[in-house]
Amino acid sequence: MAVPHGEQSSFFRIEEPIPTINAPILGDIGIFSVATTTLTTVFITFLVVMLIIKSSRAKLVPSGSQHLMEIFYELIAKFITQIVGTHEKAKKIIPYVGALMVYLIIANLLPLIPGLNSLHLTIGGEHVLLFRGATTDFNTTFGLAVAVVVMMQIVGMREQGVFGYLSHFIQIKQVIKGFRHGIGSGMSALISFMVGLIEIISEFAKMLSLSLRLFGNMFAHEVLTVILLGAFAFGVPAIWMGMGLLVGVVQSVVFVALVTVYYSLVLKKEGKEH
Repeated sequence: MAVPHGEQSSFFRIEEPIPTINAPILGDIGIFSVATTTLTTVFITFLVVMLIIKSSRAKLVPSGSQHLMEIFYELIAKFITQIVGTHEKAKKIIPYVGALMVYLIIANLLPLIPGLNSLHLTIGGEHVLLFRGATTDFNTTFGLAVAVVVMMQIVGMREQGVFGYLSHFIQIKQVIKGFRHGIGSGMSALISFMVGLIEIISEFAKMLSLSLRLFGNMFAHEVLTVILLGAFAFGVPAIWMGMGLLVGVVQSVVFVALVTVYYSLVLKKEGKEH
């Protein structure tokens, strides 16, 4: 039986219910269910929109906040350039992965803001966080992964042309041409055709790997935080919450690094490296 939120079972322990994989549902709007993570996602979106408005009002001589945003942009640009190899390639994907980095850092670190993680609701007799971490919900991480893969296909078709990009997956024309030049060439083209089909499966695998990695790490950290609160009310949870800053940033960097590698693979090959 869960102990009510904030009730101390002893001087050195505070017990809270272990978070469930499924985020608590607050209600329904038509066919859509509104969970606690939905509120967090809406709040994050609002913050991102505010940042966009702020950045659109940039001045030639930067103020304090603008200076911080420019430093953050330079760090992201340098990080992406180190992965893709050239500044030209980096400029093509910074708008996508840069926005993703901002979103993930806010999403991962938002639950650590003092006061925000103390807002609770009572649902079904249990106290639940009003703003549960967005990335501790698999629906959020899977949605991000789907958006990344879909956008990657769009970037690939824009860079290589629709038929040029799709020919990596469906190589029927190459098989026909191969058999026209002999059995050996035809069999080689047939193998390439099978590899193309595997590439299609790998695109779906990217969705699962990206979403599960982020969700698993962030959800595990949330569960361990509650467990530590149940064992030690002082000292250890504070240290662990500090580790949460590192976990949130590292998971954001890992997710963005993988996405950057995926995007770099669909960019048009440059004839000359700069």
